[in-house]
Amino acid sequence: MVVSIGTGLVFVPVATLVDPVTRAASFALTQYAVLSLDADFAAGPAGSELAMLTRFIWIAVVAVCAIPVIAVALIGEIARVRTFFWYAIATGFVAASAPWLVRATLHLPRAAGYNFAELRFALVFFLGGMISGSIYWLLAGRDAGGKASI
Repeated sequence: MVVSIGTGLVFVPVATLVDPVTRAASFALTQYAVLSLDADFAAGPAGSELAMLTRFIWIAVVAVCAIPVIAVALIGEIARVRTFFWYAIATGFVAASAPWLVRATLHLPRAAGYNFAELRFALVFFLGGMISGSIYWLLAGRDAGGKASI
């Protein structure tokens, strides 16, 4: 499971930088974060903004790269599912839907100037989840529910 999560942690940032729409959106978010941190540092010694940014990045990484693999792997192991499609497609679907689920749970509005960047991120997250699920299936899922060999 650690290897498959690590694969997602490598793939998602690389794919985000390769796609021009997600790259531009990521750089805009980074610029906004850096400019707001600079303004806050100039105003006085308050590290809470940096802590909030770090917490946001951590939650995003866990929601997109770790939780989908863990949830699908647990369901697959309990149900003794051995098919490649379960691990690849289900993990990709859960990873792609994670940002929308978080936004719906927190009752956050849709981003202003919506230009399909959110759909591009969903595609990147789906591909990252699909690759992570595939790696998990290659390492452990093929033997799900099988007899333990010593």
